[in-house]
Amino acid sequence: MQYNFTIRKKNKGFQIIVSYKDGYKWKQKSKQGFATQRDAKLYGQQIVDNLKKTITAQIDDSLKDITLIQFFDIFAKDKINLSYGSILTYRNSLRVVEHLKNKKIVDITHTMIRNEFSQSPYAVSTQKLCKRILNVIFNYAISPYHIIATNPCKGITFTNRTQQQLKLLDENDLKAIERMKSNHYMYYVMFMVARYTGARYGEIIGITWNDIYLDKAIISINKQWSITGDGLHGFSPLKSNNGYRDVPIPPRLIDILKAYKTTSTTDRLFPTKNAKSSRANYILKLYVPNKSIHAFRHTYATTLLSNNVDIKTVASLLGDTVDTVIKNYIHYSDEMRKNAAENVANIFG
Repeated sequence: MQYNFTIRKKNKGFQIIVSYKDGYKWKQKSKQGFATQRDAKLYGQQIVDNLKKTITAQIDDSLKDITLIQFFDIFAKDKINLSYGSILTYRNSLRVVEHLKNKKIVDITHTMIRNEFSQSPYAVSTQKLCKRILNVIFNYAISPYHIIATNPCKGITFTNRTQQQLKLLDENDLKAIERMKSNHYMYYVMFMVARYTGARYGEIIGITWNDIYLDKAIISINKQWSITGDGLHGFSPLKSNNGYRDVPIPPRLIDILKAYKTTSTTDRLFPTKNAKSSRANYILKLYVPNKSIHAFRHTYATTLLSNNVDIKTVASLLGDTVDTVIKNYIHYSDEMRKNAAENVANIFG
């Protein structure tokens, strides 16, 4: 904290003036009527001690003109552990606050951000992701860069909306998918892996034959296929430790994989170059309109929960946290709690 003292004689006593820098502005606090210069200086030190509790760091004038998107680039460069795909996701999430990207960070206010969200056409989930990214960026601007003193995202909340109905695959959908075996065999097998493992698309196209243990009826999910650079794709670590898991598979999938292996000529089961799911979704929609490959993950989870598999086990199989499963599948977890209550009543009378 920058400050200095001025002590002067005034009205038969001494006056202390404390000049201090708060953000980009110099301010003053003063008091008079001290009998000695020493008393005045001691009081001045008390003023400084109190100010230090509210002024956390000296603002760096050299970056006062940097814009939000310019600082994001600094943030992304500093965070060497972030994957290329994550950086791309973070940058894309800022489209929710498009009008703020070229504004100076020091000029962005809580009200500006709140207005962007309130007028946004994007889904609440997309807005929440943007808010999380903004929160991290602004905190980084506070420390270690000292561009701003407070986070303008603080206190921003979202109105709860009715939970969207999950898109699940029914029996007719699954029968339709069986018909793609002759014309789109690789995608048929891909969708069956999705159906019986609940894995994410990036995890599925990252599976190699070395990850499959047919004798143990297990597929090991230990990496993903993702964007690794500008126009580059390859294997990369999973996004969290929860993602690393061994998923048991049923005899039906074992038979499908055994047959598929006789036609495979690569280490990866599904040697797509691109990490995007657009092609897979296009093929799926030829047989099942209005559904994406992610519907298999939802169907897998709800099938397990509907058959009384406990939430902790479902979370483990999905590579998610228990909280995420409860949040996304609250209807099914509520049913489980209701069934548990009925069981308690039957057991204990």
